[in-house]
Amino acid sequence: MAAQRRGGGLLWAALLSGLALNVLDLRRPAFLAVETHQKPVQSRRSFAWAVGAGLLSEPAWAEEEAAPKKKKERPPETLIAEGLESKAIPLNGRWSIVFGKKIAGKPVYKKDGESYFLMTNDCGQLQIDTEKKATCDGSIGIQKESGWVIDGKAAANFKVRPETKEDANKSQGISASKLNEIVSEDLAKFERQSSVNTFRGTMDDDDEVLEVDDLPANTFLSLRYGDIRKQAPFRAGESFAFPPSGKQPKAFTVDVFQKVASSQVSLAGISALGGSLNNVEIETLDIGSAPLKASFEASLRSFDHQEKSGASRGRNAAERAKQYMEQRGVQHFLQEMFTQLLERKPEDYLGFLADFIEQKQDEADHADRNEIDFSSEPGLGENPLPGFAAFPLPDLGKHNSIATEVLRAQPEIEQLADLRTSMGVSLAQCIKPGVDCPGHPMVKVAGAFAGDAECYSMFHQFFDPLVASLSLKGSVRSGDGATHPLDGDVSKISSDQIDPSGSYVVYAVLEARRNVEGIRMPVSCSKEERREVEKLLSSARLRGTYLPLAGSKSWPKRLGGMAAFQEERLRKVGMLLTEPDSKLKLAAGFGRHWPDARGVMVCDAPGVFVWCNEEDHYRFFARQEGSEIKELYERMAKTMSAVSEAATMAGRAFASSSKLGWLTTCPSRVGAALRVTLTLRIPLLAKAVELPALCECLHLHCDSSSSAISGNLWQIHSLSSLGVSEVEVMNEMIQGCKLLVGLEQRLERKEPIFDALPGLGRELPFSPLPCQGPCPEAMPDLAGCRSLVAASLRVNPKLYLQYRSLATSSGTHLGVCLRPAFDRDVGRQKTASGLVAGDEECLDTFRDLFVAVHGQLQALQASWEPPRGSWTSVELTSSCQWVKIEMRRNVSGLRFAPSCSTDERREVERLLVRCMENQKAVTGQYYPLAFSQSYPLMPNGINQQEERHLVRLGKLFPAPHALGELSSGVGREWPDARGAFLSDGTADDGCETLAWVNQADHLRLRCFVPGGDMQLAYRKVQGMADNIETELNSLCSRGFSRHAKFGYVTVDSLHLGSGMQLTAAMQLPELSQLEDFPKLCARLKLTQTWHDDGYELSSYPAPELKAEDLLARTLQSLRILAGLDQSLADGQNVQPDLEALGVI
Repeated sequence: MAAQRRGGGLLWAALLSGLALNVLDLRRPAFLAVETHQKPVQSRRSFAWAVGAGLLSEPAWAEEEAAPKKKKERPPETLIAEGLESKAIPLNGRWSIVFGKKIAGKPVYKKDGESYFLMTNDCGQLQIDTEKKATCDGSIGIQKESGWVIDGKAAANFKVRPETKEDANKSQGISASKLNEIVSEDLAKFERQSSVNTFRGTMDDDDEVLEVDDLPANTFLSLRYGDIRKQAPFRAGESFAFPPSGKQPKAFTVDVFQKVASSQVSLAGISALGGSLNNVEIETLDIGSAPLKASFEASLRSFDHQEKSGASRGRNAAERAKQYMEQRGVQHFLQEMFTQLLERKPEDYLGFLADFIEQKQDEADHADRNEIDFSSEPGLGENPLPGFAAFPLPDLGKHNSIATEVLRAQPEIEQLADLRTSMGVSLAQCIKPGVDCPGHPMVKVAGAFAGDAECYSMFHQFFDPLVASLSLKGSVRSGDGATHPLDGDVSKISSDQIDPSGSYVVYAVLEARRNVEGIRMPVSCSKEERREVEKLLSSARLRGTYLPLAGSKSWPKRLGGMAAFQEERLRKVGMLLTEPDSKLKLAAGFGRHWPDARGVMVCDAPGVFVWCNEEDHYRFFARQEGSEIKELYERMAKTMSAVSEAATMAGRAFASSSKLGWLTTCPSRVGAALRVTLTLRIPLLAKAVELPALCECLHLHCDSSSSAISGNLWQIHSLSSLGVSEVEVMNEMIQGCKLLVGLEQRLERKEPIFDALPGLGRELPFSPLPCQGPCPEAMPDLAGCRSLVAASLRVNPKLYLQYRSLATSSGTHLGVCLRPAFDRDVGRQKTASGLVAGDEECLDTFRDLFVAVHGQLQALQASWEPPRGSWTSVELTSSCQWVKIEMRRNVSGLRFAPSCSTDERREVERLLVRCMENQKAVTGQYYPLAFSQSYPLMPNGINQQEERHLVRLGKLFPAPHALGELSSGVGREWPDARGAFLSDGTADDGCETLAWVNQADHLRLRCFVPGGDMQLAYRKVQGMADNIETELNSLCSRGFSRHAKFGYVTVDSLHLGSGMQLTAAMQLPELSQLEDFPKLCARLKLTQTWHDDGYELSSYPAPELKAEDLLARTLQSLRILAGLDQSLADGQNVQPDLEALGVI
């Protein structure tokens, strides 16, 4: 803020943060009202300019000259409610306006003699409640379009209207004493209100505002009108009302104060300590200032009581106790304990007191510790942890980081070993942490860090695939003219409200990273470079306090770093830098010279912090409660701009690349270098859907571990960084979280949500390939994709170019078939094709792709077949718990789930349900999914509770949640025209059959048989399929879709051929203990999954086999497993058998 004086008085309100004085224009009786607004204000001189800028209201004389003054309609001061028949709630009668109180811009009324309020809520409805509030949930009554609803019941005769003269005359029936009491109160109130003057402020012509910034934190606005002063924390729209003060003053005084320190002193604590407290610490609001100290004395005396004998001895004991408490600091300890106890009022007060004492003990222990000499700690002194220093690489076969995956896949990268950036950084320095730390196969980390900005270009053969694997986009832009978008324009960020009610978004955190160009990054910079980074931050034009870490001697203004109380306060809010303790970071070099030139900038802007020299040169944080992340980003952007300007003044800039955007130490953060986190309260949605999968569809990440212990609070993070700008990250987060909140609200209203979910409504999740029309000319990057078709396309990318613009006669393009291939989770847990068919013609139009997938599938299997001559006598009855056979079929002539229309899907349901009802082999009933509206006999499907029960039993299928399934389009318009045909009970032979309609394929048959009779299960399911096809042929001259080469056509190319999968649940207590058990199962062409107290063993996909051949092979493999387990149980040696089977 800056102001220039030219002769008149200085008007403070106009100089501080665009503070404006607007007065409500009310007729008598009226209040003096001063409303405050926060608006940025530029240079203005005259009163007219201030009015034009919105600083001051137009004066009355200006309005009169400009145009005839319009008479403003004022609300009635009293209302009459009548017609409520129930006497339980006394709402009939007179309601009076509550002066000075408005909700939703409308007045509030109170029932005379009762504690009921009538107001307008945020939904524009009138409502009655026992408290003044704007939320649309009046607990007593609410006015809907159909009329008033009182206490949950319709009250058609209840009306509310303004009071008339006739109503006033009716007051004669009131008793004289009651009438006098009411009149006296009204007259007193009117006298107070009618004496208040309304006025407007003026600005001196000689005052000029040059520049105005945001108000500092903890600002109080104070107004003095006559002899009365009122003050309150600054808030936009704040009003001050003054009672009459005799002669009207000619001016009022406006002051702006800033709170310096604040603390509560408990009277109970003073009483407990004998009436005095000495050296009570009052925490300052400025973290850079030490706490203030004050002493208090209080006494409670009884003058009509004589001192008892021995009082002098009591006084001596009190003196000794007081002296002891002062020497030991007990007074301050007990005072703080009493204060917190009375503020929080915990149920378990003993536990609270124990925790408080334990915390104070920890603080005392921390304060007593001597300064740690980090220079002697491994990785925190001059050098990082010892380890890999130069090529050649060691054996990386057991390493699990993404960096070592890239190194194994591209051994030619070793040719970069001798290269150095202009600042001397080698590739060996970048990959050292990944080589030194093998990691865990279930926790994938980058395993490499950039030593300076030039590393990304000098070693691009290594960093490009690494960044692509870490990025959601899966590729790095390259080629002439390829530029990464960088756009932090706040005006382009959506103003949509994520949570208008304030009930769902608990907390918001923004984090941005920047590094200074021309200075090596923290993993490899020198001590002098690190201190230069710190100097740039401390010299930036930021309002706030820079606090170096304790023990840092790099900043002259605070040698030795921050004080203990400052460190503790930062620790409590989670903004204290701590030394790295992971081997990965210590090996990388993040801890060198600790804690030199590290610190925290605590900005005056609420919730804004800057970390200096942690993982990056600067990490900017902005945090606050609520969902206003656009305002939060603006605060953080101003801070980043100030630091950027300081770097520019020093001849430097933030490091960026036209290809990668903002450059960060960790390759996972390059691009927008922005991460947004919102903590949401969405318990119903978390129970209704797979929240992590839904978030992934929205380009978000859901923290489902520590943040969701209770199931109510979930941390939602932005996921994109590479290939998107800061504005895109913010807008993606706003729209995604807005959708999540909206879905939670719909569930609260017990409404279906499928139509709003990506992949379950009409819209599909993001994919680099379109649903309609030709695919892009350049094939999107497949780095990190693990499906069979992805492997085929990497080997032969010409297949993509060959088919990218083709389509079947029904309009199915290549993009529909290949969309799952670009999901990195497809194929991560188990073998997956990544290729789907949109109709039966796809197998001819894109024939070579399906052939390639089958080639990949056969390459994964050994050509060896299980021996058929032996093991045939082994019975499965004892070791097999149950068997299950599933068969997939699609109706010829109708498009499949990824491509079909609503009418086609409903036609499939109509045909198949009719066929199953007509066939006599299995009798049963069709159950459409809840909210499905396609089946005439159940127009809204079964109820949700019944559906959940059937899903738990495995008889009905849930909505798909994996991104690969949703991206393929099999869940579109869920749950329309989907359901299950369930047989009437269990057959005499124990078989249980069912049929799923439009789950993924048109028809999915399943037969479940207890025990090990898999041949019985096959006869049942094959017989049911034959009966349905016969009925289908007689009904509409259609059959099941077959291909001359590929057999039965299924949506997933993995099941082409027989369209059948066989599963058995077996207990193999002896055999499963062998180390070679997984290898044995793979040799026998079975996949094994542990479930409950045994293994579920399923046949491996075999498109080349007929159903009978697949059944025979699977049975033989199961008999081998059962026989080997029995041999081990009998104490026999199975080594020769395993050798014969080729396992060892």
